[in-house]
Amino acid sequence: MRKKHMLIGASIFLILVAMILGGWLYYYTLIERSVNKMQITFEDSEEHRIETDEVTEAFTVLLLGIGDRPKIGDAGRADSIIVASVNPKEKHVLMFNVPRDSRVEIVGKGIMDKINHAYAFGGTEMMKKTVEQFLDQPIHYVIQTNMEGLTQLVDVFGGIEVYNEFVFDQMDQYGKRNHHFDQGLIQLDGERALHYTRMRKSDARGDLGRNDRQRQVIKVILDKAASASSVLKLEEVLKVMEENVKTNITFDKMKQLYSVFSKDWSEYEIESLEVAGSSQMIDGIYYYQVSEQERERVASSLREHTQGADQASSSSEDE
Repeated sequence: MRKKHMLIGASIFLILVAMILGGWLYYYTLIERSVNKMQITFEDSEEHRIETDEVTEAFTVLLLGIGDRPKIGDAGRADSIIVASVNPKEKHVLMFNVPRDSRVEIVGKGIMDKINHAYAFGGTEMMKKTVEQFLDQPIHYVIQTNMEGLTQLVDVFGGIEVYNEFVFDQMDQYGKRNHHFDQGLIQLDGERALHYTRMRKSDARGDLGRNDRQRQVIKVILDKAASASSVLKLEEVLKVMEENVKTNITFDKMKQLYSVFSKDWSEYEIESLEVAGSSQMIDGIYYYQVSEQERERVASSLREHTQGADQASSSSEDE
């Protein structure tokens, strides 16, 4: 089903928090320094690079929500894998979640495994390449965050209020403390926000429901960040971002993106796409099985969104 909704992924998080809040030279310098600390690079092939410096051609963004668990010896996995294709000419965004349990070939390992394990095996680089192979499309930009970092912002902004759809309980990752969440409007500090966004087993929609709660919390944080009073907390916000956000979007590119989207973002249509699949047990392990037909359907939709307009134009000229 197609529907309009706000794109509340980490890309807009970066742009809004880092650019809207910084209008003066001091803040400009502060933001530039912080963004430089967030930089990561990839050994991309030429076809994966955007040749022009102008923000006019369609581009893809991979948004990774990493569940780092260093205290219990876990290297971390990608809890949330979101692909967004942005077409500035058409003022249209296509966005979808790649189910984290999807059974795919892990690039560089040569094995079939859950797609989110690519991060544990080879970090952001392997994760990016595995998603590219799964979709048969290049990923131009990557923004990696973790929910722990986002919930630190909850405390920076003095807590948040969200509407909870149903009553549930969630144990912490150590199985020692239970967190209870009533239905209706609830107040969350950073720790409770973290567990609110992590719950999936008590939700009939599983990962889909958890993704909704993650986006809900991010949206509220964005609303707080965009408020006039939040400029007083800019240094605290940037400190959290430096420690929890990694991206290959340069500061100059962020400025270009902001210059484009700040003018007419409200005119953009956001289309969501769902990757269909089925549950499957293989050797006692649960996987989300995406058929080849479904994989090609999603890949074709992405390809059409990023390349279709130009191809259509070329075909017209040839005639």
